Amino acid sequence: MAPLLAFAIVFVILLVALIKLKITPSVGLFAAAILFGIMVGMPMSDILNTLPAGFANMMKSIGLLIIFGSIFGDFLGKSGATEELAKGMVRLFGKKNDLLALNLVGFILSIPIYFGCAYIMTAPLVNALQKISRKSMKGYVIAIFTGLMLTHSCVAPTPGPLAVAGQVGASVGWFIIWGIVVCLPASLLIGWLFANFVASKDDKKKAHEAMQEILSDEELLAPDPTKPSALMAFGLVIFPIVLIVFASIFSLFVSEGPVYTVVSFIGNSNIALFIAMLVAGYSLHKYMPDTKVMDFIDESANRTGNVLLIVGAGGCFAAMLGATTMSEDLVAIMSATNMPVILLGFLLAFFIRAAVGSATAAMLTGIAIAGPVCVAAGMSPIVAGLSVCLGANAATFPTDVTFWFPSQYNGLDTKDCILTTTVPSVLSGLVGLAVLALLNAFSGVLPGMF
Repeated sequence: MAPLLAFAIVFVILLVALIKLKITPSVGLFAAAILFGIMVGMPMSDILNTLPAGFANMMKSIGLLIIFGSIFGDFLGKSGATEELAKGMVRLFGKKNDLLALNLVGFILSIPIYFGCAYIMTAPLVNALQKISRKSMKGYVIAIFTGLMLTHSCVAPTPGPLAVAGQVGASVGWFIIWGIVVCLPASLLIGWLFANFVASKDDKKKAHEAMQEILSDEELLAPDPTKPSALMAFGLVIFPIVLIVFASIFSLFVSEGPVYTVVSFIGNSNIALFIAMLVAGYSLHKYMPDTKVMDFIDESANRTGNVLLIVGAGGCFAAMLGATTMSEDLVAIMSATNMPVILLGFLLAFFIRAAVGSATAAMLTGIAIAGPVCVAAGMSPIVAGLSVCLGANAATFPTDVTFWFPSQYNGLDTKDCILTTTVPSVLSGLVGLAVLALLNAFSGVLPGMF
């Protein structure tokens, strides 16, 4: 059977299994990989070799990063560092700019911390701020959700963007830099300006009641001496990012020698996050007096098993797709339809996430198909990868558990969830795609693109 036809059939089966039958993503992806191999007539011996090779390649790329990044984020959350960082951002930007502050908090937090964990940790602050200001809850949710989702989907070291960067062979450091460049305008336009627009239309603030809350407002935003300072939290969050990015920039000017060797070693993504994990653990230990650092690392590592299984199963599926002529078939179709190459990855990831409800699965599948096509067409690997990431970011629908977070943690109904998750996700994805298209036009002269 032709690979494209086999993929279409397997994809429909996968959607039914995940959405209707509630099959767990790891089981569904692994079974889909086997079924696809059988349908395209791949010899059983090749299937047996390709499956573990795909899993191994994915673990080689991001396995350690997922583990170290998860533990690093757990240290920040357990110690209260993320909460203090959020409050510090609001103090810095002022209460009138609380939506901007929340958007930037989300933008920063979701770089090293998983979206779900970061949203749950910041939801109480969102609720308290809304109670004080009497502004629309919808504006607050749009601000935090947009910032969190963009960097979760597009900025390493979160697993999805890391996997994408690995699949297209892009430098992780440059992928981080250009991911931030693409996402920041989208975050500010949608997570701040659009959030303010929604809040102003639904403003039910009552001055008298707000005045009665001033004292609790000050108490809410005041630094907690029993928790890490906002400055310390910020320093820990950006520490591994600085190591990785500095190594990438340093390599532009120096390519050999002992200093280059040391900087490259420390700036390696695995080493940088490993160091950051240990630095965070021992720096924040005094704020977790009942927890031993090594015991906490063991407990946190145990919780990453499901994530590793999903990512590994996605690697199996991606390897099976890559072992066929699907990329060449897509090149032929694109030549006939004249579809802009940059749209292929975006649309593939968009529709996959809309149906499956997993940004990571959408990125893994989308990049496996679109990545080779885009690179073969002469596109920058970073542009190709970010187009897939933006497509995955743009599709937050009821099939995705994150769609329901505002309902669970902020008391919004389904209609409001659409306004606060689906609408800003689509808009921010399109804004990011427009910025990416502009970068693509100048990719030949921009550093780190190839």
